Amino acid sequence: MIEQIAPVFLFVLIGYLFKLLKEDISRELTEFVIYFSLPALALSKIRILEFNDVIFKVIAVSYIAMFSAFFISLVIGKILKLSRRDLATFMIVSIFGNTSFVGFSYVESLYSMKEIVYALVYDQLGSFVALLTFGIAIISWGGGKKENFKKDVLKQIFFSPPLIAIVVAVYFHGSHFPPYIEGLLDKLQATLIPLVTIIVGMKLELRALVKQFRENVIALSIKMFLVPLILLGIMHIFFDMSQIWAKVTLLEVAMPPMTMATVYAIKGGLNKTLAINTLALGILVSFLSIVTWNSVLG
Repeated sequence: MIEQIAPVFLFVLIGYLFKLLKEDISRELTEFVIYFSLPALALSKIRILEFNDVIFKVIAVSYIAMFSAFFISLVIGKILKLSRRDLATFMIVSIFGNTSFVGFSYVESLYSMKEIVYALVYDQLGSFVALLTFGIAIISWGGGKKENFKKDVLKQIFFSPPLIAIVVAVYFHGSHFPPYIEGLLDKLQATLIPLVTIIVGMKLELRALVKQFRENVIALSIKMFLVPLILLGIMHIFFDMSQIWAKVTLLEVAMPPMTMATVYAIKGGLNKTLAINTLALGILVSFLSIVTWNSVLG
């Protein structure tokens, strides 16, 4: 098990050391991933994906997980008597998981590139859509952001390259592209896992982890342990948990807080320290928690 996730740890370390010794180029790498690697993956996998009930189950689980986290984090945040700004931040990091950058890396390491299609569906049709709808509503409520913020987000919804690629892939579903295009897509999607894992390393901020540590730990307990435990119970009742799609989906539920959600939270005027620290600590905790969840799933 440790050998399987060792590449994830090493790529994260490479990204972190590169940032320390050279510079943080995560923004540029992220742009490449969003415009090339992820669309290539979508065009390759979604185009040949069999649209059966499994896909709808993956999407359903993603929304049940996020709405469960929403209600739990809202109640606990009220108990902690957090300010509106801190409560919104607390909810954002508790609800939305890093189902792409971190999620793809773990799924590829623990399973294979083939199973990433379930993570892609969970991320793009679950996490991403939810973030750009009710997630933005929470950020706007907590940060008091104006119309410009919402307009910028709406542009990103309609012009998101991965979502556009999914629409194109659905349109060409079942068809075959010329060999040179298929070869190009294969090479571009092969860049996905190394790049997203290096980006995660560059996003790490270790020096400020002690700030608002209580809120960090509680949010991560909700996101990475309590909600996955609830979903595991629900999925055991309705689904066969020996199936690969179910295991991959539960791992996606257990992922640490989402990088993009953190970026939007900061842009929207929420608590930058709480958002970044929970993101960084969640990545570190995931090296142990994801291995644990994968062992539980057998």
